[in-house]
Amino acid sequence: MLIVSQKEVERRRRGNINEGINELGRIVPNGSGEKAKGAILSRAVQYIHHLKENEARNIEKWTLEKLLMDQAMGDLQAQLEEMRRLWEEERAARTRAESELDVLRGLKGSSVAEAPSAAATSSASAPEKTTEAAAAATSASDGETTQGGEEEGGRPGKRQRTD
Repeated sequence: MLIVSQKEVERRRRGNINEGINELGRIVPNGSGEKAKGAILSRAVQYIHHLKENEARNIEKWTLEKLLMDQAMGDLQAQLEEMRRLWEEERAARTRAESELDVLRGLKGSSVAEAPSAAATSSASAPEKTTEAAAAATSASDGETTQGGEEEGGRPGKRQRTD
């Protein structure tokens, strides 16, 4: 069994302390260039306090940024939902308008087929009126305004047709 003397134990302890202090001296920014053990320890304590303060400020800043980002995301989600709702309304309106257009095209096709027999019994201007009515209805179903400034369905139009 090895017996280590008290002096050897003390020498190792001091060596470990000195190595730790020297390591702190290398890690901690050195403003004054002091090599004294007390000055190194004092700078290390100040630096640790400085790091803790920076950490607290950064956490506060990041928390605020996160809250702002969460709020912005909520606003964007609300806008997205509103856009989806409007898109669905427009899609439904377009589907209705296309259905009406198909019906009007069917009426127009039957009016043209019946036109020769109608011309024989009535004046020549009747087929023209039917064609004009179909054209006006087609314009209204395409989302454009009629002469009264309203779309079919009584809603105000957005643009005037210019042919």
